Amino acid sequence: MTDILERPQLSVPDRDLEPEAPTWVAPSPAARALLAVLCGAAAAIHFAMVPAHAAEWRAEGIAFIAAAWIQAALAVALVVRPTRRWLQAAVVVNLVFIGVWALSRTVGLPAGPNAGTAEAVTIVDLSCVVFEALTVLVAAVVLIRPRLGHRMGESALVMASVIPVAIIVVTASVLVSPTASNHTHSQAAGADGVVAADGHVHDPVTAGADDLGLAALTNGHLHAHAADVAPDAATKKALAAQLDQTRKLMDAYPTVAAATAAGYHRAGPYSPGLGAHYMPPNISVNPSGVMDDAALAGAYLIYDGIEPDSRLAGFMYLAYRATEPEGFAGTNDHWHFHTNVCLTVSPTGVLDTPLGADSENTTKALCDTYGGQLIDNTGYMLHVWTVPGYESSQGVFSDVNPAITCPDGTYHHIAMEEIGTKTTTCLA
Repeated sequence: MTDILERPQLSVPDRDLEPEAPTWVAPSPAARALLAVLCGAAAAIHFAMVPAHAAEWRAEGIAFIAAAWIQAALAVALVVRPTRRWLQAAVVVNLVFIGVWALSRTVGLPAGPNAGTAEAVTIVDLSCVVFEALTVLVAAVVLIRPRLGHRMGESALVMASVIPVAIIVVTASVLVSPTASNHTHSQAAGADGVVAADGHVHDPVTAGADDLGLAALTNGHLHAHAADVAPDAATKKALAAQLDQTRKLMDAYPTVAAATAAGYHRAGPYSPGLGAHYMPPNISVNPSGVMDDAALAGAYLIYDGIEPDSRLAGFMYLAYRATEPEGFAGTNDHWHFHTNVCLTVSPTGVLDTPLGADSENTTKALCDTYGGQLIDNTGYMLHVWTVPGYESSQGVFSDVNPAITCPDGTYHHIAMEEIGTKTTTCLA
């Protein structure tokens, strides 16, 4: 008996005491649905932007198609076969896409027609990259906590269903926005004023279709000019730095209310293709025509209406001199001027043009009836369309902007001689 008690006990290997590795649990239906909608939304935006990018550079159009199909495939895989590898792939792929986007918005892509030129952030690409970032976040959380969401009750699932619906609504809104319909690299970047790689203007109205009055819009003299040309890398960089200064004005004066609070006054009525111009409290006529920091900060502000909540749409610069100014870097900034302009100033400082501009019928006697002053020549002016959502399909320096319409979506306007004290030139 003593021998039995003193007999050494058999030891159990340590490995037998280790707990078994947890079995992989597929993500909850709610998590899978959210990941699928996020990937699908990003894919939809990439698909929609293929034509615009392919028109500028075929290789980039192919890259957009590839990105769209990859994200669409991920959306399906994350619903049908949500394994660790697919979740890891979703994280890696979308991080790569976000990295490429960040590169294009900071220092510019290393190749292509806009190589080395940083593009501006628009609502379209920003929405896409937000969806991609959320995909990375959700996929990473599910990898760490795969059981998350498995115990959600019916009421919680109903509430959570609002999120995918909201993503779909946001995506649809982005795809029908002016930025999406007018999107090209040069417009988004505002870096060279070239609308297409071939240097031609691409209007949003199909050839032969009713242009809704767009072709009838004019804006001063010196319309005829050679086709825009793509600048070299050094000029692109200098021009991008100049146009980037307009971001400060975008941040400071997003609405008419913000502008008027800072002392800006309306100059003339709202017009389709031109918007409503608000002049700064201290006007800089810039006789040198050099676009230095001071001149860039002294822009007229252009809004999409005259109501307090009307949004900023663009800028106008003035250079009162006898010859066309050197202006912005490159040769694509085509300045214009107006003649025979009757100016009136209201007690509140609003500057109006009751007889329009450039009309041979405008005389001093007629202008006197409005208590105005007849100006022979306004000096050189230039419009700059760099505000996201209002990029002009005719170029960043185009005289008129098709993105700015009358309330009915057309460009039909009254005769200039009929403006009088009206606050808009829109026919309807």
